[in-house]
Amino acid sequence: MRWRLRPRPPARHGGGPPVAAGGAGPIDLSASLNPLGPSPAALAAARACELGRYPEVDAGSLVEAATRRHRLPPGCVVPVPGASWGLWLCAVSLLRPGDVCLAVGPCFGEYERQAAMCGARYREVRPSPLHAWPAEGLEAALRRGASLCLIGNPSNPAGAAVPQDRLRRLCAAHPGTCFVIDEAFAAFAPEGTSLLDEGPPPANAIVVRSLTKELGLPGLRMGYLVAAPAAASVLTGVMPPWPLGAPALAAAVAGLADRGHVVAGAALGRRLVARLAGALEAAGAAPCPSAANYLLARAPGAARALRARGVLVRDCASFGLPDHVRLAAPRPGDLEAVLEAIRSLGGGEHG
Repeated sequence: MRWRLRPRPPARHGGGPPVAAGGAGPIDLSASLNPLGPSPAALAAARACELGRYPEVDAGSLVEAATRRHRLPPGCVVPVPGASWGLWLCAVSLLRPGDVCLAVGPCFGEYERQAAMCGARYREVRPSPLHAWPAEGLEAALRRGASLCLIGNPSNPAGAAVPQDRLRRLCAAHPGTCFVIDEAFAAFAPEGTSLLDEGPPPANAIVVRSLTKELGLPGLRMGYLVAAPAAASVLTGVMPPWPLGAPALAAAVAGLADRGHVVAGAALGRRLVARLAGALEAAGAAPCPSAANYLLARAPGAARALRARGVLVRDCASFGLPDHVRLAAPRPGDLEAVLEAIRSLGGGEHG
């Protein structure tokens, strides 16, 4: 049997093992979510939804809610069951064997995996230092030609944010490249980061948004793409029906209206990340500046040492960053336990 898509092993991701109902597990900072926890409005809507009938075949209420949130013209929003699914949809819809797929690294492991599935040639441009913007290297790579360019904004795992006007200029300078801007964590970044802050994206850009993270509901897969109407129509045209189940759809619509929870979670996340950065520095680690609800730090041995203290963090070896870890902003009630675990690193090697 001949397959057009080329199967690839799953990439490694964050998120600790499931905990039995009522059980107490470790503090999981390996997945970056709203530190306030689930949006009460979204959670209530998910619990109240009707499970005895089909949800909307086109998730139209999510489309309408996202269109209102970002003040978009009609026809720009494509509902998807999570940002990772949206990235996959972009890859399989736009990449062909032999195409060049460029990415700003280090980055989400699904970028390379999905390019390989499509038979594309994957290339990464990495900045130095990790939180910088690789302006010259990226421009040079784009001039050599790329069908698709993937940019995380903020970047993952470094947490670096690029102002949206800079991305708009990049899109304008390279009209032959489709730019997929992964804004999974943009709700936690400073104003002016999202490409949607100034209206619709450029004609050659697709924005990927995650609701899972900003609403603190990783058990419900929900998100959407935003593109010019012509591109959005193509992406919608290859979608299966019922892209979101009823609980996810209800939570997404209610959560899109719960802006206070997201804004408050973003502000809290910045404060908590600053506390983590200070503790890591005091313990001899080297944290990177972050504009997101997580931070990257060079801290050899920290993943194992923190796990032993009941704190799970993301070991970044799979990003090509040995001796680095990524820590999400904890829940406020977990902060002191996390800081105490970080302080225990002071006797190890973290220089």
